[in-house]
Amino acid sequence: MPLCQLNWRKRMEKIKSALVSGFFILLVLLLILSCFSPQMQKTQAMGVYHRVKKNETVRMIARAYHVKLQDLVEMNNITDLNSIKEGSVIFIPDANQVIDDVMVHVKTMDNAAGVKTKKDISGSVKAIAKNQDVKEVNPVKEAPVAVYKKEAPPVMQSPTRQQPKVTVHEKPVPAKTFPEKNMSEGRVESKSKVKNHEEEIKIDKNRFIWPVRGSVKTNFGIQPNKTYHNWIKIVSPARTKVKAAASGTVIFSSQLKNYGETVIIRHKDNFATVYTHMKKRYVKTDQNIKKGETIAIVGETDDAGNAYINFEIRLKGKARNPLFFLP
Repeated sequence: MPLCQLNWRKRMEKIKSALVSGFFILLVLLLILSCFSPQMQKTQAMGVYHRVKKNETVRMIARAYHVKLQDLVEMNNITDLNSIKEGSVIFIPDANQVIDDVMVHVKTMDNAAGVKTKKDISGSVKAIAKNQDVKEVNPVKEAPVAVYKKEAPPVMQSPTRQQPKVTVHEKPVPAKTFPEKNMSEGRVESKSKVKNHEEEIKIDKNRFIWPVRGSVKTNFGIQPNKTYHNWIKIVSPARTKVKAAASGTVIFSSQLKNYGETVIIRHKDNFATVYTHMKKRYVKTDQNIKKGETIAIVGETDDAGNAYINFEIRLKGKARNPLFFLP
């Protein structure tokens, strides 16, 4: 085989290996970005607006629309459930129809759930009664073991030997039934199902620190034009230091189209923070970062000329409202 042909094959194998490695790295990068990259600002949120009526509560509205209470309050920036009054407007994600009377709808749901619970209890009682009938057909299996007692021998010897008496408890102990207990358990279960809806909203103010000192110009969640933001927009003077909101490891540090200089940090408990629209980065991928350490500076400006950054908090890849985790 000619030497030139052998060298050509070796070069092709090296090129092929480099292409495979490059493709794998690109695939991993796309996977990371798909989990942690910011959502486009122009994305239209799917859902409806609900106007709160008299005596309606946030919990009641969440139940009626089958939405998690935590998701509903975070999307609408509701940190106090008692702050929602009659006439307030709440955005309901993924809903396609407005419920006119939430109170009637919830009552109908509860009545339907009550009927189903009664049927389940009735079926359980019948099954128990049926099993008990089967046991009573064979009472011998439930009877206790016979007890033998020997009387004391007489003082005088008798020519006829007295046989020991045998005492047998012929009457079996009746099997115990538990219909009332099971019915009470059913009632407790029914109450517990209702109690599950009384969940409390979770706010962890000490989880992260503010990445920059400034003011929040745009909140998380639904916007007036019905677009959805995964982040909060913090306006701060140019060249302000951007700090890591918590200790962790940098998993992305690069310039990103539509988001400018971007840094993503992975933290414990499946949390991640995303910092975009910065001027200059000071950290690299795989670098360990301490809480409060400078990672970049503010510098990019919006249409109004204000310097700012966008800040996200994600839990298991899902965007969460940063205001629920910042002091």
